Amino acid sequence: MKIRLDRSALAEAVAWAAHAVPARPTVPTLAGLLLTATEGTLTASGFDFETSAKFDVEAEVLEPGSVLVSGRLLAEVSRSLPNLPVEISTDASDAVLLCGASQFALPSIPLEDHPQLPQMPPAQGTVDGALFASAVAQVAVAAGRDETLPILTGIRLELTNSTLRMVSTDRYRLAVRDIPWRPTNPDMELNTVALVPAKSLHEIARSLTKGEQVTISLVPAETAGAGGIIGFEAGPRQATTRLMDATFVKYHTIFPSEYTGSVVVERVPLLEAAKRVSLVIERNAAMRMTLSPGRIVLDAGNAVEARGRETVDAQFDGEEICLAANPSFLVEGLSAISTPFLELSYTTVSKPAVFTGRAEPEGEHDPSYRYLFMPLRTH
Repeated sequence: MKIRLDRSALAEAVAWAAHAVPARPTVPTLAGLLLTATEGTLTASGFDFETSAKFDVEAEVLEPGSVLVSGRLLAEVSRSLPNLPVEISTDASDAVLLCGASQFALPSIPLEDHPQLPQMPPAQGTVDGALFASAVAQVAVAAGRDETLPILTGIRLELTNSTLRMVSTDRYRLAVRDIPWRPTNPDMELNTVALVPAKSLHEIARSLTKGEQVTISLVPAETAGAGGIIGFEAGPRQATTRLMDATFVKYHTIFPSEYTGSVVVERVPLLEAAKRVSLVIERNAAMRMTLSPGRIVLDAGNAVEARGRETVDAQFDGEEICLAANPSFLVEGLSAISTPFLELSYTTVSKPAVFTGRAEPEGEHDPSYRYLFMPLRTH
């Protein structure tokens, strides 16, 4: 193999493909990143049996071929090269990179043991890249991190003809986000569900080029069993990840059917107050939110600990109520909302409470993003 291309193009391709190279590979070949040169194109790809990443970039191909080298090392070298054209060639044992006065020889890894990348499944539709990345981030905050409960570490995708819904929960909170998208075949009724590992989906979504359209491709788990797979493509970037073959919780029943009250408040002042008050909170302790006419009072601590208290103006004229919340859940939920104002709806001190966004204090709340949390018991 022998090719020439711009350093920035090489670095971009390698950085994307390296997303699928595990930090601690179970077998040496999974540490490799595959470079394949064909007519006018260099393809950089990585695969760890669960997630794949591939990037096609224009290159001057003098001799076609393939080589497998350490993904971590190639990514570091590519970033550090001077901003000059790069030549990559192979000999019997190495991939040699020449860039100006810089020269590196990277040992090649045997190709025969490297797993073949999965094929991109059939396209289901497209969505705005920036909107998709933002929505995934809003939902990922509520996904579980306990690997002993793998079903809670996923994000449920629900694809219909007009809406892409994402749902996650860790049992103590629940996030739901609805965004518009364009199905590939709008005349065919679409009602597809997939459970995607939250960590993989979040990493893929935030790395996609903003402003581009993202094509979502899917073979559902119920169709392919354990072989269910979902793919994402934006410009030269492609990524796939295996679906989780599990039944998600019946999240619809967790939301209260009606609320006894609500409060409207400016989001940033409440978020900043919550961050400050949380500084005095000991592990597993609660932050108390007292809703009273015209204000929300946040406080934490007790007579034998550090204490914090802050008041935020709010639109509230109901009976006083105190909701105790996990401070991290509260801060993450407030951070995930993107509107200037928010509405907190509640039922009782022991039932779920829900955040939704508002563009204006007197406007309607936006149900396209809902963040539910379970109040903590304080006695």
